[in-house]
Amino acid sequence: MLRRTVAALAATTLATGAALVGASAAQAAPDAGTITDATFTWGLNGESGGGAYAGGCNFLSAGTAGNTGSSRTWTEADGFYASSAGNVTIVKPNAANEKVEASWATKCQTPAGTAVTPFSTTSLSLNQVEFVGGTGSAAADGSVEIEWTGSFTVAFYGGMTYWTATDPVLSLDAAGNGTLTATASGYGTSMEDQTQWVPIAGQEIVLADITGASVDNDGLTVTPDYLGVAITTSSTAQSTTGTSWGSFPQSFVDFQNLTGQSSYWYSSGGSRDAAKPTTPLAVAYTLDAAEEPVDPEPEVPADSVELEVTVPQATVEPESGSFGWTFADSAAVSLGTATQAGSTFVATGDIPSITVTDTRAGGTSAYSWSIAGQVSDFTSTGSSFGADALGWTPSVSAAGPSVVEGAAVDPALQGGTGLATSAGLASSTAASGATIDAELELVIPTTTPAGDYTSTLTITALS
Repeated sequence: MLRRTVAALAATTLATGAALVGASAAQAAPDAGTITDATFTWGLNGESGGGAYAGGCNFLSAGTAGNTGSSRTWTEADGFYASSAGNVTIVKPNAANEKVEASWATKCQTPAGTAVTPFSTTSLSLNQVEFVGGTGSAAADGSVEIEWTGSFTVAFYGGMTYWTATDPVLSLDAAGNGTLTATASGYGTSMEDQTQWVPIAGQEIVLADITGASVDNDGLTVTPDYLGVAITTSSTAQSTTGTSWGSFPQSFVDFQNLTGQSSYWYSSGGSRDAAKPTTPLAVAYTLDAAEEPVDPEPEVPADSVELEVTVPQATVEPESGSFGWTFADSAAVSLGTATQAGSTFVATGDIPSITVTDTRAGGTSAYSWSIAGQVSDFTSTGSSFGADALGWTPSVSAAGPSVVEGAAVDPALQGGTGLATSAGLASSTAASGATIDAELELVIPTTTPAGDYTSTLTITALS
């Protein structure tokens, strides 16, 4: 089968119009690109830095804490507490509201330097975990995904119960909805039976559900969902009254059923419920916006040189009418199955008629045009033969006296040059319509491997 491709030499300017839709101030959207140097800062909730009825306080520690071997209060000599580990640092505000690194000595102190007390839900250390070095990406639709490497440990009652979150991942869709997940592990104990001490294997949980975060090219700050979130419990029932009722995500609470901390992460009706809601989570990053693709400069072979020329706008006499051409049939051209003739195979066919429309008139110059064609090599699976195997005999009809058909071109095996180079179909020295046809003849040797071969006929019109 001979396949046809239509092409014309022309200079065309394309213009597209589209409505510009900008993100509102309530929901900005980042540019698409690569996210680097991402910082993630979060204190989980007030209770994670509050006073405890035993052990002094609840606190955050960098890294993965060692195994105490039983439910007991940590000591400084244990070496379990760390204010920094790898990409993770525990920070808190000082009396001047400056962010400083926490320490063993200050972990149970308010910013003013006084000891936190369990008798007030506003007596808090305000400690936070801070991850650095996060990486990720922002998609064209405004969604983002960022991941961090490192761990932090949440210790309650001075370390009598603790667990660890590792390698958090933030995933948000285009509306700013999504999750912060991590791998959670730790040790299980019970307030009623502190001799119980069971290692908990790592499992992925949702640290925070996020709704409607406003994300831009610099990052985001959002308070994760808690207020009004109902969950199912296997221990103390959830209280759903009061202004601070709610819960951390269900998978988070399910994991805390194993640690013995479950009721500390949802409203249970106790005096500390007001310290349990989530605190704001902040993410800052560098966004390297994706660049628009640039077409590479074509390579110039070593034995070639580039030619450059600037063509000015031509002065054209005014005219009316137009010039154009079309194929009468859009179907592919089939030469059928070649038949053997001595030491050759021969196949014939016709190109679809080309209709030239030329209604130009006026001005002082004569209008002319020419139409030519060229064929690519014929290819099949694993085999091919040259375009010079195809020739044609052009003809014109429904044309004015200024139109002449192109010369016949014989296939190479018949002594011609074939259509491997451009050959004229028809031309005119004045404005005139015409119908152009051409009989095709393919001649190839019988040694040509069997197969279905295709080629492309490219038509060029000049006017």
